[in-house]
Amino acid sequence: YRVIVEPDTAKCPSGYCNFYKREIAVNPNLFSELSAKDQYQLTKAILVHEAGHRRFTTPNKLSPLIHHIANILEDERIERQMCLEFSGVRWLVKMLAHELYKESGEIDESSDSPCQVVAYFLQLRWAKRLDKPVKGKLSPKNQDLWEKIEPLVYEAWDAESTELVDKNAKRIAHILEFKEFELPQWVKEILSKLGSLEGERRE
Repeated sequence: YRVIVEPDTAKCPSGYCNFYKREIAVNPNLFSELSAKDQYQLTKAILVHEAGHRRFTTPNKLSPLIHHIANILEDERIERQMCLEFSGVRWLVKMLAHELYKESGEIDESSDSPCQVVAYFLQLRWAKRLDKPVKGKLSPKNQDLWEKIEPLVYEAWDAESTELVDKNAKRIAHILEFKEFELPQWVKEILSKLGSLEGERRE
């Protein structure tokens, strides 16, 4: 695969792994508000993340709603796999977790929207890596939903394949009874930084 550092946002707004073009790319200006040193290291961290998709993800066609949930679960799975296989990248993955945790908003205890549960397990993955608490709390109703899907989330994080992640994402969507998928703004902004997957693996 070609690895591209592309500062033009028209060509690469954040980062991506393209299975058709056999390319991994990242925009080095994603963290422009930070020092040059931190920008440099976090650019490498995003490349580690995208390389993790190239190495461990098998993209499947899913509905947009299921895709969002699956991608959040898959992001943690591939980062764990990269840390297991390449111990030298662990500090970069942890640095990225620290930055994204810092940018995370609070879980809204006053909302019963199931999207708050998705936001919860997105932030939970960084909180666990950093040994920090999740910001905010789930409503009582959403706490009950979380207890039902919690085993599915942890199973997906440690899954050997993308197929199990996709299967669990479908079960999670069913349990949460999603009708629409309106994520909090801070979740959308963070997910955009983690890039996109394009195409399918070839033989």
